Amino acid sequence: MNGFGGGDSPTGDQGGDAFLTDLRKRRALKQKKSKYLRENHVSHDDGDGNWLVSYADMMTLLFGFFVILTAFSTPDASKMEKLKETTAKSMGGQYQKPFESLNLSLQKVLQEMKLDQMVKVIDTGDGIAISSRGTLFFDSGSSQLKPEAETLMGEIAEILAKEANDFRILVEGHTDDVPTNSKLYPSNWELSSARASTVVRLLESKGIAHANLRPLGLADTEPSVPNLNGDSTPNMENRAINRRIVVRVQKFVAKRMKDSNI
Repeated sequence: MNGFGGGDSPTGDQGGDAFLTDLRKRRALKQKKSKYLRENHVSHDDGDGNWLVSYADMMTLLFGFFVILTAFSTPDASKMEKLKETTAKSMGGQYQKPFESLNLSLQKVLQEMKLDQMVKVIDTGDGIAISSRGTLFFDSGSSQLKPEAETLMGEIAEILAKEANDFRILVEGHTDDVPTNSKLYPSNWELSSARASTVVRLLESKGIAHANLRPLGLADTEPSVPNLNGDSTPNMENRAINRRIVVRVQKFVAKRMKDSNI
């Protein structure tokens, strides 16, 4: 007899072994769980990662789309200048119209020649239009410039060559509604085109770049004022006004398509 608590009882050893066994099992289970998580790891985003990729792709596509739209669009000169004016004023700056100097130079010539009542310089928003009555430039049914008109166009051409040589210049020939039926001009189409071409040739001879000139015959399709009175009788004064030449000076003009197959 070994007394209380004495002897070689196996209870203590068995308890220790059981504890160690359980500890090993727990450790092995934990290792398996860690291995499983490593092999089957799935990244969970808290909202700061994957969505940025999609957003960046969308912005790139939108940027490309608007670049294409801009490339195929025709600029609206009047809206662009309005934007420049608004921006300049909002930032406390001063805005100067792109044709202001040219306009003043032309007005000065007209006043010096005392033709400011017969020839008008008009700001069209996208450029300048110089409009004259045809009676000042041509005799009825003729495309030959009168001496006074030739002198005036020579002065105007020198100003344009100096201040607007890189701009597009469109010369329009207009007639009244009275039909013409001569051998040289079978209709007002030929007459108006010949008048526009006469002015274009003069401008070119004064130094205006050939590639920037365009003659256009419009016949009686765009009257400035009605050719007839309300009772359908001819208005001779208005017909004289409609027999005119219009010179348009423009900076932004859509270029024609250059295709040899057209």
